[in-house]
Amino acid sequence: MALDTWSLEETRFDEEFLARSESLFSIGNGYLGFRGFFCEREVTQHPGVFINGFYELSPIHYGEDAYGFARFNQTMVDLPDCRFVSISVDGNKFSMATEGIESYRKRLDFRTGVLSHEVVWRTPEDKHVDISWNTLLSMEHQHVGALRLVVHCDRTAIIVIRSAIALPAHRAMAGLDPRVGTMLNRPALHCIDSGFSAEGDERLPAFQAAFKTVESALHLSCGAVHNCSVPGHIERFSEGEANLPGLLFTIHGTSVELCKCFYYHTSGRPGETLPLQQVRESRLDTDCFCWEDLLESQRKHFDEFWKYADIEIDGDPKMQQALRFNLFQLHQSSGTDGMSSLAAKGLTGSGYEGHYFWDTEIYGMPFFNHTRSRTARALIQYRISILDHARSRARELAQKGALYPWRTINGLEASAYFPAGTAQYHINADIAYSIFQYLEITGDESILEEGAAEVLFETARTWYDLGYFNPRKQGKFCINEVTGPDEYSALIDNNCYTNLMAQHHLSRVCALAEHLRTDKGELWDRLQKSMALEDAELEAFAKAAASMHVPFDSGLGINPQDDYFLEKEEWNATKRGELRHPMLLNYHPLVIYRHRVIKQADTVLATLLLHDKFPWYLRKRNFDFYEPLTTGDSSLSACIQGIMAFDCGYVELGDTYSRQTACMDIDDLHRNTKDGLHTAAMAGSWMAIVYGVAGYRLRDGMPTFRPQLPSSWNRVRFSLTFAAVTLSVSIDPKHTTYEVSGGSLQIRHRSETVVVGGDPVVLSSRPHCKAVVFDLDGVVTSTDSYHYRAWKRLADEQGWAFDETVNQKLRGISRRQSLQVILDHNHMMLDEDTMQRFATRKNEWYRSSLDSLTPDDILPGIGELLSQLRSKGIRTAIASASRNASHILERLRLKDSFDAVVPASEVVKGKPDPEVFARAADMLDLCPEECCGVEDAPAGIEAINAAMMRSVGVGSAIDPQTCAAYVDSTGKLTLDMLLF
Repeated sequence: MALDTWSLEETRFDEEFLARSESLFSIGNGYLGFRGFFCEREVTQHPGVFINGFYELSPIHYGEDAYGFARFNQTMVDLPDCRFVSISVDGNKFSMATEGIESYRKRLDFRTGVLSHEVVWRTPEDKHVDISWNTLLSMEHQHVGALRLVVHCDRTAIIVIRSAIALPAHRAMAGLDPRVGTMLNRPALHCIDSGFSAEGDERLPAFQAAFKTVESALHLSCGAVHNCSVPGHIERFSEGEANLPGLLFTIHGTSVELCKCFYYHTSGRPGETLPLQQVRESRLDTDCFCWEDLLESQRKHFDEFWKYADIEIDGDPKMQQALRFNLFQLHQSSGTDGMSSLAAKGLTGSGYEGHYFWDTEIYGMPFFNHTRSRTARALIQYRISILDHARSRARELAQKGALYPWRTINGLEASAYFPAGTAQYHINADIAYSIFQYLEITGDESILEEGAAEVLFETARTWYDLGYFNPRKQGKFCINEVTGPDEYSALIDNNCYTNLMAQHHLSRVCALAEHLRTDKGELWDRLQKSMALEDAELEAFAKAAASMHVPFDSGLGINPQDDYFLEKEEWNATKRGELRHPMLLNYHPLVIYRHRVIKQADTVLATLLLHDKFPWYLRKRNFDFYEPLTTGDSSLSACIQGIMAFDCGYVELGDTYSRQTACMDIDDLHRNTKDGLHTAAMAGSWMAIVYGVAGYRLRDGMPTFRPQLPSSWNRVRFSLTFAAVTLSVSIDPKHTTYEVSGGSLQIRHRSETVVVGGDPVVLSSRPHCKAVVFDLDGVVTSTDSYHYRAWKRLADEQGWAFDETVNQKLRGISRRQSLQVILDHNHMMLDEDTMQRFATRKNEWYRSSLDSLTPDDILPGIGELLSQLRSKGIRTAIASASRNASHILERLRLKDSFDAVVPASEVVKGKPDPEVFARAADMLDLCPEECCGVEDAPAGIEAINAAMMRSVGVGSAIDPQTCAAYVDSTGKLTLDMLLF
């Protein structure tokens, strides 16, 4: 049977996996959420009902306390269940534990948001009973939900339906796993009022109740209205200490349908009340809804949602289903009222206690910014609403500006472990990044006047106050004692991600200030007065951004994660045994912190978010370095690793990571889906396709794409919205098609800039050759003998062994590397100054010998080949390790024959690193895969391949198996070998 990619279905009941199933089959509408538990609540693990942002407080107890520690837990409250119904037939009570269940089916429909549960039950009296429960939570009327219960018996029976308000079940505390959180060890709610519909009003029998949280003083009203399809006896009852109301419907017959329309309302702030009269008015409003109307409204809502949010994959049904499931659940869990946000587990479980983290801004916002901007706007409004709390928190930590809490519901810090909580100052920059992204994508600057501008400037103030100009680092602006995204390295100095994001934040607010001053003078005047913003402060921001210390190791050619990361010991399996995952549940934090291990992408994440600050070769080098160190213990890691794997040309690895992200919960890869779904990973699965497979980036306001389709896919299609224009992108192995509605849009497909307007624009999915990058020595000319004589002269002077065999090892590598090869051959070591002096001396001898070069020294066929390339419009460049390349080209009279010459002096890592070839592509404003490289040295071929270029080898030193094409001499090179 073909997999239905528009639904999730379960046909086998297994109590062992009940908690996981309850999470997977959760439904929600951004305000209200129900886990996918059975309505009768007899067989269940966590029958959770939640309201986004509705929480209880409990004190945090520290064995050793200190000033500024968070004081209160905030826990999303398990709410009373107004959907509750139970069924009995001829006195036999049904539950999923009942004997006689002959078939079972649970289904979640992504196009309506309806959770359905169907069973066929044979009673002890041998009657066949078909029971179906269908539940929805209205997306358009977020306080309202409905249950449609249908019971059909093959013979006349006494059918009794019991409808009530079920109190939440008390659950045990979480134990040591911080991902689950510290659960309340007491009831959070007490009932303050309850009742039935007015006497004589039995047209639609109803009940209601009002509750109040014990400590947070939040009020809740809830209730239900019933519509039974057949007349029968209705009996009222009350139960429990709270005297909660309930109704018994008794029907003599074969069939009955009961529609139970339920509602929830909460007070917005602590202390606000919802009197019972308001509850009863809510019930009267609910009378107006019927199942059919609500269902039709759901269909319309989800049709509109999927029009912009869907990702279509042809050729991979499992991935298709997983993606739709993820986006459906992400949409259901996100607050849209401006007073709530997107919790780490959404509205699907109590994991992380319902807290909001940076996940919302960095993982969730890209999806909403591009597909549903009204939700993105509401998420920004939530951050605006808690700005005063962020200001107070900054004062508490002796900082200026505003410091947003690491984890929160009500705006106050709730992280009890500050090294992996409060120390993650990067949340300020994450929030700013998402706001700037929203402004750039939607063009909606009205949010600035509603408080977003204050958020941006106040949080920037904290960066300037937190850091300082460090005289021990040449006056660079340093930010110490922070924790980056990688929580396995805590309280470190100059976290690369944090510093770069702070730099971005400071730079952008300076640009924003200039924009407001010029174009929104009234707003700027108001901000200056209300915030005491002065030009001197903005100049200080700009100075800090320009002077920001960004860790870089020239030896490895990477950005260290922080000042001390490279000093840490790598994990020694012989010494400590194989790593046990997740590390946070198997090792003391000190053991983790002293090792070079990474929980999730950190520096690699910076290379994605701030891609323009990292040339491609540096992004690749960072990825290659950090990939084996990344444990993947965080559910946030796989999507970023996957995106950057695609960026580096590792398509299979990128595909693997994308699948891990997409199937995180459906396949329970982290073994904790039972605690709720991973909303950040769900958003990350959208990013994995759009940013990974399609290679989407926003560069200077222009959408750019570098598509790389996994081999098993036939096609992928998605849409992105920019202001009023929606761009549809369809990628198959041969073609990428761009279409727009709502106007026109300028985009870039690899290196080609096009305007998409009335007609679709169809471009090649496969890269085509737009440039050829040549090595110099051995490809354009041969100066091997000059090099050999210069090195030989130096070796003879020093008494070192050196011959043609050693000389072969110097092909394609830098002068410094060549000297090291000679020293290694002679088992010699020299200090850096002496090495520099010898290398300079050798170069002086070599350079003086170059004066004898003439155009006659151009290798056979090269001159003609360059002319042919130019006539075809193919650009050319030189990627040589030689610092004398320009001088040599001048002697050969070829300088004007090349569009670019990579300055060897600027290359940090020589061949076989791809940097020199990637730099050539950058200078030509091309993607590396649009270039062909020609080399005569094995190290050069390795560099070309690593640069994602087509490689062509020349000469006897090359193994033909290592390159796409091979010739034994330059005279045999042809256009057909180079172009693709």
